[in-house]
Amino acid sequence: MGFSAPGFLPLVGLAAIPVIIHILSRLRLRRVPFPSLLLLRSVRKERFSWIRLKELLLLVLRTLLLLALLLALARPFLTRSIPGLGQAADIILVIDDSYSMTYADRWEQCLSDAKELVRSLGPDRKVVLLTASGQIPDGRVSGRGPVLALLDSLQPTFLAPELGPALKQATILAESLHASVTAITDLQDRAIPLDWHPPAGVSITLNDVGTRAFDNAGISRLYPEDPFAAAGRPVRIRADIVNHGEKEITRTAVLSLGGQREERVLKIPAQGRRTITFETTISKPGTHIGHLELRSDSLSTDDARHLALLLPEKTRILIVESDRVPGRYVKDALTADTTAQFQVELINVTEFSRRDPRNYQVVVITDASALKAPDLSRLDFHLRSGGAGLLMVGPVPTGTVNIGGYVQSLGFARPAGFVSVTRADTTHPILEKVGLSALSSVRIWQHSRLDPKENLVLARLADQDPLILESPAHRLIIWAIGPTPEFSDLVYKAAFVPLLHRTVSYLAQTRLRTDYFVGDTIRFRLDNLSTVVVKTPKGRIRLEPTIEHGQATLTLTQTLMPGIYAIESEGINGQPLAVAVNPLAEEGDLTQASYDRLVSQGLHVRSDKLPPSADLTIPLLYIAAAAFAAELLLLLF
Repeated sequence: MGFSAPGFLPLVGLAAIPVIIHILSRLRLRRVPFPSLLLLRSVRKERFSWIRLKELLLLVLRTLLLLALLLALARPFLTRSIPGLGQAADIILVIDDSYSMTYADRWEQCLSDAKELVRSLGPDRKVVLLTASGQIPDGRVSGRGPVLALLDSLQPTFLAPELGPALKQATILAESLHASVTAITDLQDRAIPLDWHPPAGVSITLNDVGTRAFDNAGISRLYPEDPFAAAGRPVRIRADIVNHGEKEITRTAVLSLGGQREERVLKIPAQGRRTITFETTISKPGTHIGHLELRSDSLSTDDARHLALLLPEKTRILIVESDRVPGRYVKDALTADTTAQFQVELINVTEFSRRDPRNYQVVVITDASALKAPDLSRLDFHLRSGGAGLLMVGPVPTGTVNIGGYVQSLGFARPAGFVSVTRADTTHPILEKVGLSALSSVRIWQHSRLDPKENLVLARLADQDPLILESPAHRLIIWAIGPTPEFSDLVYKAAFVPLLHRTVSYLAQTRLRTDYFVGDTIRFRLDNLSTVVVKTPKGRIRLEPTIEHGQATLTLTQTLMPGIYAIESEGINGQPLAVAVNPLAEEGDLTQASYDRLVSQGLHVRSDKLPPSADLTIPLLYIAAAAFAAELLLLLF
């Protein structure tokens, strides 16, 4: 029980006034002989018994009346029962502090339940406090006072952690301490592992502070329609908005980007998704900050999403050709469009040793078999330092040849007639705008037979040999043909220019990642080791870069808040000055796990769907009124 106005509690003692008056009046009575009283002997003794009983009833009713009125002034209330309340054993308490717990009053109820549970423990009991996000990495084993103070300092995070790791850690501690486990959570379905059962002998209770019915929509993604957007051209920004609830909703989406602001009103069906497109034109290259807000929604964390749109300066490209496979077709394709963001330099393979590949964002090799061991070492250093490359495998000797450790050639194929492309991953950025139909029209006279091994096959020929590969270990795209008519008629097809443009743009921008999730580690490549000032949503911090793979690198791990993280210092070479950090959109789906599923996993679910407290003020007033009415009735008899 609690009291909303405990200051009135001392007045409750006034309820004893009728009892005190009754006692005092009894003490003042004296037995005095009086002859005429002998005449009353004929009066029935039952009459005196009724009078005495009536006096006692009046005393009780008057005391109850005062007590009820005075207690009503203190506004008492009853709190609902908490799982584990009153137990004497040690306890492992797990708090779900994911951002879904900020829906409605879930977080307040979570802390209230946790405090009631801790207060119910005996003074010699231990409690271990864990959080799903790891706010308390190793837990705290201590008395009730320090744990209650720690609960007062806890805040819900912007993270979307699953509850599984914390529950597994809690069971390990419970086995060693012979304690029970109570987790206070909203039972979000995505957060509770499907295939996990607690070990025998460990009791786990999930205290549900969520609800089956909810109303929430969120922004799941904010992104440019074309990942290779350029300054001076129309930029189309797409937003995916999801309705997680079971009713159709209407929301207003507001995008701010490039000094422009645009609003869209949209209806989203129950458990449906809508994609809306905004269009704007930004004239200057660089990193531009955007922000999308979803108006009039219940869970605020997933109602905002940030965008760091990078419109790059000229992309520096080095083309290394050989006498057998010239690079003029590649150069012409990259410089044909005067608005393209490419700055191209063409050299012979004999000059490669006099160039520093780190001065170029992409290195294109038209004839990989022409590279000597020192050239391959320079290329490998470039790739390991964060650079990118397009490797075209020209004519190779018969037999298996390992080209720099990136790919193996199993020889050279010269089919009778030609082969064409039959399969392509058109979901990949370099192929999604080109399409399979455009690639399948290309006729290939000869090609290197590549062994994909660890590489990803993006396009495959009719003879099942790979045509385009991507190395997951490096920022490297590999072609099985050279860019000349001796290999194919690709250089004469409409697919050649967009394929080459998108490939080079993809390689140049892969390292310029600008979209991260809360809690991710961000790495910036820098020109030097000077101290860097980073502007974060929580303020400015100063960091010292370190050397990684021969490159000055800034590592930022303090990304626990959504927003824009921008480097204010100078000296960034071709890197974004800002990145966007957003919450994981899936956490906005508040769908609860079924009780049947949780029980089948050996978990106890406690779901008291009572109000957090029951106000006793009105019932006490009714009791006082009833006592007063009963007193009036007694006085009439």
